[in-house]
Formats: sequence, structure tokens, C-alpha cells
Amino acid sequence: MGKKDQFEFDATSIIKFILKNLKLLIAVSLIAFVVSAVVSFMIKPKFKSTVIVFPSSTASISKSVMNMNYLPFNKADLLNFGDEDDCDQLTQVLMSAEIKDMMNKKFNLMAHYGIDSVKTAYPKEKYYNAFEDNFRFQRTEYKSIKISVLDIDKELAAKMANDVVAYADSLIWRMRKSRGQKAYDLAQFEYARFDSITKTTTDSMNKLTKLGLYDYKVLSKDLNKAYYSALLKGKTDLANKIKQRMDLSAKYGIAYDELNLKLIYNVEQRSAMFYKVQEIKAELEQALPSKFIVESARVSEKKAYPRKSLIVLASTVSTFFLTLILLIFVDTVKKYF
Repeated sequence: MGKKDQFEFDATSIIKFILKNLKLLIAVSLIAFVVSAVVSFMIKPKFKSTVIVFPSSTASISKSVMNMNYLPFNKADLLNFGDEDDCDQLTQVLMSAEIKDMMNKKFNLMAHYGIDSVKTAYPKEKYYNAFEDNFRFQRTEYKSIKISVLDIDKELAAKMANDVVAYADSLIWRMRKSRGQKAYDLAQFEYARFDSITKTTTDSMNKLTKLGLYDYKVLSKDLNKAYYSALLKGKTDLANKIKQRMDLSAKYGIAYDELNLKLIYNVEQRSAMFYKVQEIKAELEQALPSKFIVESARVSEKKAYPRKSLIVLASTVSTFFLTLILLIFVDTVKKYF
């Protein structure tokens, strides 16, 4: 007997076997149909609300606005959408434990999901699992993030979807502000240090200036010229006075030049730190959003879960075939054992 005949024989045998046990198969399938239908109606329906956001660019606010010579790198302009890294960072914030805790505090989600914080073992772990089952954060092919929230309360689902985005925004701002505040304090300290040195150096130079000192090389040249001129003219008293100034210049002139160089350096550093302070201050004071909302969550008009027809169909069909396989197995065992 060939393979084709064997296949036809097997197929025919199976059909005959199904017809032989048709009543039993129909009965079991009907039971599965009824049970799955009852169970699907017992499951509380859930509604889904969706938010779609694009992350904003992480470009510097102060450099984009205050610095006319600033050239944004890789299109990282203040008003541009973020890139893949920005998208991943925002997604990670949305999935963070802090966001889950903030949402629990706002909506009392642990109780909403039926988790007793006293009687339940590992309540926080179970809450996090329930949160992940009902909150989905998916990065799309367009570098946006799709936030979907499922809940039995359709209005609550929409509110939570919008609020989780707002909480992520505030969390990102708080992290940036915390880091920025430390940078601001350091910049303020450095500015105050350079300013103090500048004032001290200026005071020291003013004292020397009152003694008639200025640029050592220029002063020495002028005094030498005046000294020899006075000697040639026989003005001894004048020459002696000039000689005293020459001695004073020789004693403090180099120190004056060193103070002058120190003053120039510290004035430049103070100016640089002043700009840095203003730059960081602008970053701290302007809480720009970390995302662009393309579509806010709306209250859903129809349930998203469960799909009763799909549950009933899948349960009925799978029960039919599982029963058929079991009957074939039992029949085979009876024939050969």
C-alpha cells in the first residue's frame, strides 16, 4: 500500500472515528462553549486609553536661546523632536519604580487592584506586576512612545494614561533640577572665588598705582630717560627724586606686572563663570516639557478586554480537538494493549 493510499486510509479512518463519536464530541464542545461563555461574562471588562508622545530634544535651553553662536549638534535644537536615545530614556522613566509609586500614591492602585498591603505576601512586588499588566509603554517605528492603560473604569483609565505622562515629565525635571542645582552651586562658588581674587588683586594694584607705578618696562624706560636728562641738565635734586622712583619701580615693578597678569586672568575667568552661572540659572528656571503630546488619552467608548467571542471560539475549538486526540489515544491503547 503506497503512502497516498495510507494517507487516504488514515484520513478516512479519522472521519469515520469522528462520526462514530460525534455525539460525545458535540456534547463536550457544547459544555466547553457554555462554560467559556459563562466565564467570559464573569470577567470584568477593561477599557483602554492611549497617549502618544514624542520625546523632546535634550538641547540646552540657555545655549539655544542665549548664545547666538551656538550650533546645535545632530539637530539637537530646542524645538526639535528627540532621537532614539531620548525615546529610550523617556521609556525607561515611564517604567521606573518611582513612577509606579507615584501612581499608587495618587490613585491608591494597590487597593484598586485588590492587593492587601498587610495580608498579602510581597504586596509591592504584586502591585508592580499588576501595574505592568495594565500599563504598556511601547516605542513605535516613528520614534514616538505609545502609552496604553487598561482598567475596569474607563474614565480612570483615561485619567491615569494622561497623568502617568505628566508624572514622567515632572520626574525628569526633578532629576535635571537636582543635578543642575549642584552645578549651579559649584558655578556660584567659583564665580565668587574669582570675584574675590579680582577685588583683592585690584586693591593691591591700586596701592602700587598710588606710588606712581604702572607697567614695569614702560615705567623703567621713561624713568631712565628722565633721569639721564636731568643729570645732563644739572638738575641734581630732580635726578635724585627720579632715582628714588627708579628704586621703587625696581622693588615693586615686577610685582605690579605679576598682579596685572593675575588680574587679567581672573577677570576673564570671572566673566566665563558669570556666563556659566546665568546659563545654569536659565536651565533651572525654565521647566520646559520633556515630551510633545501628539494624542492625549480619551475615555474609551467600548471595552478592549476580554473579547468574549474569541475566548468562546478558542475554548470550544481547542476542547473539540483535545477531546478527539484523547479518544484516539484511548482507542489505540484498547486495540494494541
